[in-house]
Amino acid sequence: MPVLLRAKIAFLRRSSFIFCLFLSAGCNQVSPPPPHPGEPQAFKPYRFDDEFPTARLSASSTPSSALVTDPIIWHNFNSEKDVTWNPLRGRMGLRRGDLVVKGENNTPVIMSPKNPPISWGLYRAIEIRMMTEGGREVQLKIGEQEWKHKLGSPGEYHVYHFDLDRKTPAETQPLLIMPTDSLNDMALIHSIELIPRKADFPQAAGRTMAGKGEEYRNAIYVHAPASLMYQVNIPKAGVLHFGMGIAEKNAPITFRVTANAQELYSKTLDDRNIWQDAEVDLSKYAGRVVALLFEAKSEKPGAVGFWANPLLTTKLPKNRPNVLIYMIDTLRADHTSLYGYARETTPFLKKLGAQGLVFEDCTAQATWTKPSVASLMTSLYSFTHAIADEYDTIPKSCTTLAGQLRSAGYVTGSVVTNPSAGRITGLERGFDYMAEWQVPARYLNDARDRGTDSAALNHVLFEWLDKHRDEPFFLYAHATDPHAPYRPPAGFEEKFAKAAETPAFNRDFLKLRQMAVAKGGFGISRALATQGGVNPDRFIARAIDRYDGEVLHNDASLEQLAGKLKALGILDNTLVIVVSDHGEEFWDHGWTGHGQSLYPELSHVVLMMWNPKMIRTQARVTEPVQLIDVMPTVLDLAGLKIPEGVEGQSLASFAKGGRFERRTPVMTSRFAHPYSQRHELDPENHIDSVALLEKNWKLIYREKGASVGLAKVELYDRRTDRTDSNNVAAKNPQQVERMMGQITTWTSAQKQARNALGRGTKAPLDPETAQKLRSLGYLGGK
Repeated sequence: MPVLLRAKIAFLRRSSFIFCLFLSAGCNQVSPPPPHPGEPQAFKPYRFDDEFPTARLSASSTPSSALVTDPIIWHNFNSEKDVTWNPLRGRMGLRRGDLVVKGENNTPVIMSPKNPPISWGLYRAIEIRMMTEGGREVQLKIGEQEWKHKLGSPGEYHVYHFDLDRKTPAETQPLLIMPTDSLNDMALIHSIELIPRKADFPQAAGRTMAGKGEEYRNAIYVHAPASLMYQVNIPKAGVLHFGMGIAEKNAPITFRVTANAQELYSKTLDDRNIWQDAEVDLSKYAGRVVALLFEAKSEKPGAVGFWANPLLTTKLPKNRPNVLIYMIDTLRADHTSLYGYARETTPFLKKLGAQGLVFEDCTAQATWTKPSVASLMTSLYSFTHAIADEYDTIPKSCTTLAGQLRSAGYVTGSVVTNPSAGRITGLERGFDYMAEWQVPARYLNDARDRGTDSAALNHVLFEWLDKHRDEPFFLYAHATDPHAPYRPPAGFEEKFAKAAETPAFNRDFLKLRQMAVAKGGFGISRALATQGGVNPDRFIARAIDRYDGEVLHNDASLEQLAGKLKALGILDNTLVIVVSDHGEEFWDHGWTGHGQSLYPELSHVVLMMWNPKMIRTQARVTEPVQLIDVMPTVLDLAGLKIPEGVEGQSLASFAKGGRFERRTPVMTSRFAHPYSQRHELDPENHIDSVALLEKNWKLIYREKGASVGLAKVELYDRRTDRTDSNNVAAKNPQQVERMMGQITTWTSAQKQARNALGRGTKAPLDPETAQKLRSLGYLGGK
């Protein structure tokens, strides 16, 4: 398995920009295969950031750095409205602009305000200017970390400086200040300041990944004044796309593009929190080699500017299909009319499926989002990439689908409404653009959308498609409509539920969420519901009604997206793949939510492919397949080489009407959940398990099952039992022995593959991302 070069991404959350040294756009670099004789070669856009080493560079040598976010300063405490801090011990008051804190026979403690939430990874120090009447030391605390400083002489103002380190908690944690250890002496706090860290730009120019407002882009950074000169051959109907951004406040930069010294574009930017996009028509230079010059000028020497994803392409038709993967988070296949559900929850998907390939027996490699999407994007079993908790990332050596397609000339974009499908999993690799969940969240309106986000997701997707309609693109879109807390929008709620019962359902849901066992989504058992005073049968029926309404809403949003592709004239040239990452349990095996088992309500997922040009055979495929098959299938259908190390298998033969023979086993697995402590209520959360699926049999293996009161082996006859209801292991010892031999061989091989890959890193979580994950039922879900 090849080891891939990729720089470590330094995650700096909630900043107006993020900088990450970027050595490789994807993982492996793959060239498309040579065309057959007489076949036109697929057009490959010219990427100026990839060709950066060939540019003629002139840039300021002035070293530069920029604050990764704005300072937070609390001062001028002149009235009650200026005081957002809260006393935990003692009393607070005001005196001539100071915040007065005094203990009452105990040490005083104040706590920082809840808003704005503080992402501690963005700050390098805390400074407090204050005067005390007495005491020996001032103490600070964030989470479990403490800092102390000896107090200066009483009756005088002093500045107390506390350096933070990288171990400071990344999640939302309040800052606690004990200004004096005296039990009754007074402290007068003049100001409290959080000092941001700096991003350094030691070179005159380089490649980076920059983020503004949670929209991240590949970019070339330069120190103004700077110029980059490229000699390029302009294609017929040529067009230049690029974005622009600046790093600092109060350091405007003028961006200018010329062709053979003739100005084509000029714009001055003074807002560091936005990207400015531009498109320049180069058709009059068609067929000529042109000197394209990118200039950045500023009155501040060394000011840093970004040229984001500069790209030379053409408006002519491309000999390459677009690829859209649309992920519907938490969608169990048997709740879609595409898969025969009695309710008409997915009428559009059903219509699309009748014209394409529907894989009736598709298995996810994990039953919660983070490892499942990682497997989809890397074509690695979840057992192999070894993502076990919310902080894990994919190994640095992983090949990604986005990286492969980008290397082949595709423009790659990702818009995700679940943080687990983004940077905290390392899944930004290979994407030119990534919009995290906060970007579609700006379009959300709770009164209109309630708990769904697919309509807001479409706003972002439509804008992206408008900008990139002329380029071969790979777009990954991730919606989380059918996810707890099950709140379908008006017009969809009434399809299957009684709206009058919604307030009662919401109250019951909130009550039970407080009791939920830590796992994906919303984990509650029938016994816990009864214990909480909630009628279990009524509750689960109402939950299913609302879940189905969210599925229907998501289907409507998908239809709107297809309509947008059609309106742009690119639908028939787009390979549309609709998938789900896992299902949702409604007490099928004793629980709600997901992630807790490998039973089919969680592991059986949607997989549908549609394209009138590429899929010549419309069919419903009954052969067992798995999500890791998607990556090699896309590459195969696009005429690209499938890289080494891919563990899935191409399904392109089904699209071409050919034969298919399963070579890699269909496997799903889960690791013990590291955060659940409620052993007696949720025993499976404390052990690892794997499952092998064949056409006729399924075997679940839990090496330590007996230690938590669960069966070590469960065998199901899939010819008569597709819901894993009847364990027939005792009656079929030969099948158990045969399949256990396969699992043992597979496990040994995957451990070797895991060692070759190496382990991923631990991604820090900013407060907003942590809160979003909690709202989806992760990180404890409370």
